[in-house]
Amino acid sequence: MRKKILFLIYVGFPIVIFGQEVNDLIKELQFKLADTVSVSTNLKIGNLYSNMDSDSAIYYYNIALELATKINSEPQMAESLYKIAVYYNNTSNKKNAIKNYLKAVVVFEKLDSVKKAAKIYNYIGSNYLKLYAEGKAIEYYLKSLKLFEDIGDGKGMALNYLGFGNLFYSKENYKLAKIYFYDALEIYKELDDKEGIAVSYTNLGNAMAEDGDNFKGLEYYKKSIEIEKELNDEYGIGVNYNNIGDCYIKLKQFDDALNNFSKALEVAKKMNKPELISVVLLNISDVKFQTKKYKSGIYYAKNSLKTAKEIGNLVYQGENFSGLSNAYESLGNYSQALNYSKQYVKIKDSLLKIDNTNKIKLFQALSDLEKTNYTINDLSIKNKITESKYETGKKFTYFLIGAMLVFGFFVILLIQQQTAKRKAYNLLEYKNHQINKMNDEIETQRDYLKQLNSTKDKFFSIIAHDLKNPFNSIQGFTELMIENGHEYDEKKRLKFLKIIKGSTFKASSLLNNLLIWANSQSGNLEFKPEEVELIQKVSDVISLLEIQAINKDIQILNNISNNLFVDADQNMLAVILRNLISNAIKFTEMKGEIQITSKVSSNFVEITVKDNGVGIAQDDVDNLFSIEVKKSNIGTANEQGSGLGLILCKDFVEKHGGNLWVESSLNKGSEFKFTLPVAV
Repeated sequence: MRKKILFLIYVGFPIVIFGQEVNDLIKELQFKLADTVSVSTNLKIGNLYSNMDSDSAIYYYNIALELATKINSEPQMAESLYKIAVYYNNTSNKKNAIKNYLKAVVVFEKLDSVKKAAKIYNYIGSNYLKLYAEGKAIEYYLKSLKLFEDIGDGKGMALNYLGFGNLFYSKENYKLAKIYFYDALEIYKELDDKEGIAVSYTNLGNAMAEDGDNFKGLEYYKKSIEIEKELNDEYGIGVNYNNIGDCYIKLKQFDDALNNFSKALEVAKKMNKPELISVVLLNISDVKFQTKKYKSGIYYAKNSLKTAKEIGNLVYQGENFSGLSNAYESLGNYSQALNYSKQYVKIKDSLLKIDNTNKIKLFQALSDLEKTNYTINDLSIKNKITESKYETGKKFTYFLIGAMLVFGFFVILLIQQQTAKRKAYNLLEYKNHQINKMNDEIETQRDYLKQLNSTKDKFFSIIAHDLKNPFNSIQGFTELMIENGHEYDEKKRLKFLKIIKGSTFKASSLLNNLLIWANSQSGNLEFKPEEVELIQKVSDVISLLEIQAINKDIQILNNISNNLFVDADQNMLAVILRNLISNAIKFTEMKGEIQITSKVSSNFVEITVKDNGVGIAQDDVDNLFSIEVKKSNIGTANEQGSGLGLILCKDFVEKHGGNLWVESSLNKGSEFKFTLPVAV
């Protein structure tokens, strides 16, 4: 599981004094025309609002952009676009952030603002990485790195090394990630940039820990925390507490892990950092699952999943789906386990499709890098010829000086070529690593699909067997009546017709359940909850099954409370009630009794279908709701079934957020109970 957080140094706005200053600036705007001062004033107001009211901030940034465009003030247009992009970046709207960064960088390049353009290219790369577009991220990191190298900006170069390290780390290529994080750390140490040093320590700790050296990882995290305390960087401290907790999980020191996660969660909630909240809750759920506290773990996993969905983090969603699936399986709730497993596979498929698309972009970036290397080689040859011609026409002294210069030039050129080759090799190794990883994922999905196909084949073989008997009965008795009808009296023919009718009913019921189950599994069965009066719904279902009950002289009592409404899907609720009441009739002796009752508890109503029939053995109770184990007993009047109805019931009840269970004793009867949410 990916449960650590990496650091990059992102742009943001400082917190400023708010209040009277905003009011004064707004008053100034009332007396100004559309000029550069008005644009600057709107930008200042946006900056003041940026840390307190993001909606107001973007409002004033957009006004600034509109005014700057109107008066054709290109520097202010670029600045307004940049501020709008930063707003979207800070609100996790990566798509709009990239869109506005790209517009801003065009204007900055036109104005020859190289350093600003280089920074923006880095921000674009970081945002593409957040969107899992690694190919695009590489493209813009390389653009940024080239510009920073041209102007000799070490801090900017280090920022891109962090970006490359982050990219390789996200793809589990920790060897290359460590190389780039070390490069960034060395530059930050040379510049005595404490923020950069702390960030590099955190990222190196992550790479070390994920590569198997948890003790080295803990060492780097603690170094980072020492610096972040000096800088009063609460978020950085929270991230490191989370990462330390993750190391302790791997070391099986669960109390230490929970202690650090608790500190991290406190920081995350205080600063309202949803991504950090999601990953910390995910880690806590992992500890709970590993210590077999499944119910507590499910609580934390669901909260983590909710936050991950809000911020659109597919990786955290997938890990939560996987954890929930395993937890429900451990609790014996196979239906829920299968449900979360399907959602996990769906997330994995989405990530795999994104990954495959980005491979093409990565190859293009490598191609551009190779073209750069060819250009360097061509320049090398041309310069060598020029130097040779120059040297022959000069005196011996100048020849020696020229030779030394040429030698120095080639040394520098060689270093540049080696650097470029190293980058190309690293990117190539990354590509191979990705291909191998993709093959592993395909193997995993293939095994999972094999298991699903095996379950499906077994299930349909059961259905085919159960359909065979009623169709054989229909065919056999129909042929008897056609060919030898004159030999049988009216009583005999009536008996045959009843058998044919019963077989037809059984086949129809089985096919109906099969159709509903198939639609449910394929996702075509839409879930539409609405307010339903429970007593009326139960009465409707009883009237449909009245003939079955009359044939066995069974009394069905509808004791549901009046004016009780549930929030349920009409069709699904009908399927649940029909199957449970039909089963109760099936396993109740002649002249028996079935009671349907309700009990409201908190926000749910508990509905019970109770009979005084033959009951169920405890060994059979455990397998009632499983497709894997086929267990269908003969009814008191030789009725047969497939067991599919109960599987449908459990699936539909859980779609409503409820539970279905059974309490039964042999020869005393059974009580099937399920819960549904009360309509508000």
